[in-house]
Amino acid sequence: MALVQPCSYLTDAVGDFATVYYEPVAKVNNAILMETIPTLGLPIEKVIPFEFNCADKSDATVRWMRHLADVGKSGAKNMTVPSNILDAVKGSGCRYGMVLADIGYVKNARQYNLEKAIETAMKIADALINNHIEISDDTEAYLNGLFSVIFGAQTGEVVWFGTAPRSYKFNPLDGVDMKKQLTKLYKAFL
Repeated sequence: MALVQPCSYLTDAVGDFATVYYEPVAKVNNAILMETIPTLGLPIEKVIPFEFNCADKSDATVRWMRHLADVGKSGAKNMTVPSNILDAVKGSGCRYGMVLADIGYVKNARQYNLEKAIETAMKIADALINNHIEISDDTEAYLNGLFSVIFGAQTGEVVWFGTAPRSYKFNPLDGVDMKKQLTKLYKAFL
């Protein structure tokens, strides 16, 4: 099996409209993934370097990788692997290819501290006026999920789809957390 270099799509989590790809943390996350994956016991013979242009919102391959977060196991069987990924795996000579996407966010310290201060102020105001205000649960410092597809190199047919759903438990910049999350993701495959 050939592993296509993972797609780390991490944003700064500013908001739905202003959220932007956060390249510095994505590079760190990608390096952690590339270092950790070989320790899992997966039958990977080759690693294919692959450049995902995550900053370009119109990049079809990145959109496909991000879409993995929205696909269920039943929908995965009908997916079509992008031709540039399929061609890269065919060229490797391996019978199967594997892609992995880490999708989530990492907030900068200023943003995180501001959100925590606002959350605290709202709780105090709620207690004072006894008006139960709904407060978003999205005040965590990070969130990420892992999504993986294994496919036949000749046909592109998906033979396995796995997910470690988005969670606040695993810091995408922590090697120990990523190993736990990757182990959880590939447990069903192994």
